[in-house]
Amino acid sequence: MLGSVEHWVDMELSSNDFGTGSELFNGEWLFGTYMMAAMGAGQMAIEQPEQREQCLAVMEKALDKLFAEQTRAFDRSQWGADAIETLDDPAQHHAAYLGYANMALSLHRLLKPESRYAELNDRITAALAARLDGSPLLLLETYPNEMYPVDNCAVIGSIGLYDRATGADHSDLLMRCEKKLRSDYIDNASGLMIQAVNSETGVAVDQPRGSGTTLGLYFLSFSHPTLAADLWQVMATKQKGHVLNFGMMREYPPGVSGWGDVDSGPVIFGYGVSPSGFALSGARIFDDEDTYRALYATTVLFGGPGETGDRHGYLVGGPIGDTILFAMLTAQPAGALKAEAGK
Repeated sequence: MLGSVEHWVDMELSSNDFGTGSELFNGEWLFGTYMMAAMGAGQMAIEQPEQREQCLAVMEKALDKLFAEQTRAFDRSQWGADAIETLDDPAQHHAAYLGYANMALSLHRLLKPESRYAELNDRITAALAARLDGSPLLLLETYPNEMYPVDNCAVIGSIGLYDRATGADHSDLLMRCEKKLRSDYIDNASGLMIQAVNSETGVAVDQPRGSGTTLGLYFLSFSHPTLAADLWQVMATKQKGHVLNFGMMREYPPGVSGWGDVDSGPVIFGYGVSPSGFALSGARIFDDEDTYRALYATTVLFGGPGETGDRHGYLVGGPIGDTILFAMLTAQPAGALKAEAGK
């Protein structure tokens, strides 16, 4: 899939290339395309060392696009200020933009300690750690008055991965974040992560959801593998279903109904496109071969795999779907990350 992802990265994409019907969501999908491309390329560099240089080259092109002015525009439109230009302002949280982008920066730092993005990685990590430490809820806002635990999993995961890459120590903060996630932001009854909380009180304002849980555990696998494993166990035992040999994941807890949205994708008979796709990463990370095979069968059935020259990708989801699958299908177990850090 590297050739297909490189194709998307090399294209001059804009938010107009995405058809969500929302200018904000179009911008998020442009950003997500480059972020997931960078993560997938970095993970593939670990898994396929013979392609390491090519993977790093694709990763760096994606990172350059990730921090371009037009890619930052969606986040700037909501905050009224730029995420990078306000790193010294503790009130400017920018949890999603900075957290997701810093995940990719920290992974690049792990692979390439002399990374040309090192200073930016240092600055973003310091800003995020300080903002988390100063938050009574131990969460940051994605946009003003909007707070999502899954986006904070990216913030937390990026700090933990930064520590692994650089030898820095945010262990006290990371331990407190894990305790808070377990006590306040993971639903006791279902074991799923709560999708959204009130930004002042931390009280849930949305259901526990499969899409947030599966994406959140992917991010947490870089910093809190035990917590990620616990979340995966819930998904694999309570949320998994199948028809014949095709696997899928529920968006809502059993017995709870809900509609699909931009987070879940279409929800059909309770099963969501997003949790099913994101769950590929958990199955790989935790070596759940049976679940992986069943989910991958569904991906092939509905994803529209195709080849053009040396490019192999998935056509149905466009650039965002293709790059998300690339990142999920190359997710690495904690042991691989540990070995990479020891090089």
